[in-house]
Amino acid sequence: MSHGSTEKCEPNFTPLLDLVLQLVMFFMLCANFVLEQTAVEIKLPEAIAAKALDKNEGDPIFLNINSKGQVLLSRNQMEDKEALDTPPELEAYLKRAAKREYRATTRKAEDPPIDWKPQTTLIMRIDKDTTFEKSYPLMKACRQANYSKVELRAILGQ
Repeated sequence: MSHGSTEKCEPNFTPLLDLVLQLVMFFMLCANFVLEQTAVEIKLPEAIAAKALDKNEGDPIFLNINSKGQVLLSRNQMEDKEALDTPPELEAYLKRAAKREYRATTRKAEDPPIDWKPQTTLIMRIDKDTTFEKSYPLMKACRQANYSKVELRAILGQ
C-alpha cells in the first residue's frame, strides 16, 4: 500500500453470513408451508401414470384421508378441530369453504345460489390402506357440496 500502513486488509464476511442465514431461513419456511398441506402419515397408492399439480390452479384444498377414513386438516385449514370424522362433517366444512369463496369472488354478503359451483380444486390424498367403503362416502360428500374439480393424488410407481 502506498500509505505506508503495515496492517493487513481483510474482507468483512459479516454481511455475507447474514445473507446466507437469511436465505437458509427463507427456504426452511417455504419447505415448512409445503409440508403443512400434506400429512406425512398418509401413504399414497402407486400409479402407473400421474399428472403433476397444475400451478395455475390457485389455492387448492388438501384433504388428507387416513386409513380410518378420517379427513386430517392442516394447520391453516383447521377451524375448531384437527380431523373430520364423518362425511356430513366434511360436507359442512366444504360448504363453509364454498361460501367463503363465493363471498370473496363476488363481493356479496349473501349465500351462494344452489347451482353455483366453487372453482377451488379439491386434492384428495387417500391412504392406500383405506377401503372403498370408507373413501366413497367422503367423495360423495365433496360432490354434494357442489365441488366438481376433484383430484386424487398418487405417487408414480415403477
